[in-house]
Amino acid sequence: MNMPTIVDESDWAKTLQDVDYICQRVVDTLLREDVRQCVSIGHIINANGLPDSAKAYSQAGQLWLQIDHIGNDKLWIPVKHCAYMQSWRLSQLPLLCGDFQKSKPMATVEEILGFFRQGLDDEQAQGYFDFEVECKAATEHRSACEKVRSDWFANWHSSMTQACGADLPTWHQRLQHYDRLAAFQDHPFYPTARAKLGFNVNDLAQYAPEFQPEFELNWLAVPKALYSQQGDNLPQGWPDFAKVGLTTHLAETHTLVPVHPFVWNNDLDEFLSSSGLANQCIRAPNSSMLVEPTLSVRTLALCEEPAWHLKLPLTIRTLGGRNIRTIKPSTIADGHRIQTLLSKIIETEPALHDSVLLSAEDTGAHVAQKNFLGFIIRRYPQDQLQESSMLPVAALAAKTPAGKLVVEEICQCFYKGNLDQFIEEYLTLTLNLHLTLWIRYGIALESNQQNSMLVLQDNVPRLRLLLKDNDAARINGAMLEKRWPDLATRIKHLEDKRILVNDELPLAQMFTTITLQLNIAALVEAIAALGELNSEDLYKRVKNQISQVLNRLEAESEDVTFARRILLEEDWLYIKYLLVAATLVDKQTTGASDVNKYYGRTAPNFLRETHHEPD
Repeated sequence: MNMPTIVDESDWAKTLQDVDYICQRVVDTLLREDVRQCVSIGHIINANGLPDSAKAYSQAGQLWLQIDHIGNDKLWIPVKHCAYMQSWRLSQLPLLCGDFQKSKPMATVEEILGFFRQGLDDEQAQGYFDFEVECKAATEHRSACEKVRSDWFANWHSSMTQACGADLPTWHQRLQHYDRLAAFQDHPFYPTARAKLGFNVNDLAQYAPEFQPEFELNWLAVPKALYSQQGDNLPQGWPDFAKVGLTTHLAETHTLVPVHPFVWNNDLDEFLSSSGLANQCIRAPNSSMLVEPTLSVRTLALCEEPAWHLKLPLTIRTLGGRNIRTIKPSTIADGHRIQTLLSKIIETEPALHDSVLLSAEDTGAHVAQKNFLGFIIRRYPQDQLQESSMLPVAALAAKTPAGKLVVEEICQCFYKGNLDQFIEEYLTLTLNLHLTLWIRYGIALESNQQNSMLVLQDNVPRLRLLLKDNDAARINGAMLEKRWPDLATRIKHLEDKRILVNDELPLAQMFTTITLQLNIAALVEAIAALGELNSEDLYKRVKNQISQVLNRLEAESEDVTFARRILLEEDWLYIKYLLVAATLVDKQTTGASDVNKYYGRTAPNFLRETHHEPD
């Protein structure tokens, strides 16, 4: 296989651009998550309040956030008003640090994090040091990926075999294309999402979706006594012992388990040894089953059976140093339980029956209850996708080879260029689904940009949603049991008890931070940046659509009081404090049972027609 060209490290101008890009995202996140109460205790000043040595850095009308409660020096951050996800955001680099006698510019992540970790003990400060490493990885990985994207786009233009991704011959080629575009798109809120901690740049080229590699899986023979499998739907091509170079009589006592080659080559021996499994498991000498990575990196599409995807443990960390991408044994059964619950609801709800699809996730396995050995198999409803283009919501704001956004491209392909019509259909479908699940059934899905798939076709319905990977939902178990006892039997044996909650607030937090902010607001901002439609008008449409769905549910005797208040009437919205919980601060301090569900309430409510200006 020809290896993609890696970024030339001598290209200092490009490297500095990547460094500044990551630094700006980091500062915005520190402000958004009010790290060390920088916003809530800090105060806004104008240039007159700066020391004389710093005034040369201030343009006319520039506002500054002055922070003087962390360490001995003051920090001045140039800021501007913001109504999207935070009250203030960085307006420019550099920051300024010092006192009224002397100050200096500060424009690197290392310097800024050094200021923010002042006064912390060694254990508390470690999260900031770890984050420095993450920022360096994000810069390096972004540089490598931007280079390969530039090469890919140039090749696309030179071949000109297809005008756009929707013109590719098969549904899975179209999905692969849009998955790859989405992989180049930064997470809207986590500043170093481009970092795949554990991978170096060569690992990216071998295993990351940005590089579109293909590789074969390794196989480990494990004792049947340690192996637990749910379901029996395995794809064609699943190897036997002879195919992977092992004697066939091993099949009497052992079972084959697929292992990602990165884990095989780096961490497997240590894991087997520390778990007491080293003398019980046998490495197969031959690899088998050709795969390619999807947007999630650890989920792999089978090249010969593209409707089948295989989710494997992968010992890298994404979206935070504590987010290691292994597979908890509980998620294998819980994901299937929640998918079957959703299937029954979709059958019951006429408005959802023809517009929502589900992947099948009934088969998976683990070994000795360990997170690093196991798999989950996902099957897409291929018969309903043949004439469709499927893409993750994460792809909508990504750039295409033609220089447009994906959302513009699909509007051209399926809506005759009518962006308004797409927005209307997308909001109607998304909000109707998720508000109905929340208010009528007490269910909120972690159906983020990666797990929510759009299915587009020329026929009716033109737009559908496909949901996958729903093992981390939040469900009001008592409500479901009281109102829908038959449905409640489907979650009676959930293994991850964090899924079950006792009131509406966790549902509201999940809906707000996933459906509203990630899947809708991030797209609104991307569309507004095109200049054709403005964000204020777009948010009015979101608000109106939410109001319509709530009014319908209320007319059907559902209680929408809490949802209406928290979404449309309150001044502030909940947001995820992703950086704080997943990297900077340990669980003992935050008290979060899940680092991906730790919330603050500091985002101005963009759905209110008027809201309080930041102090």
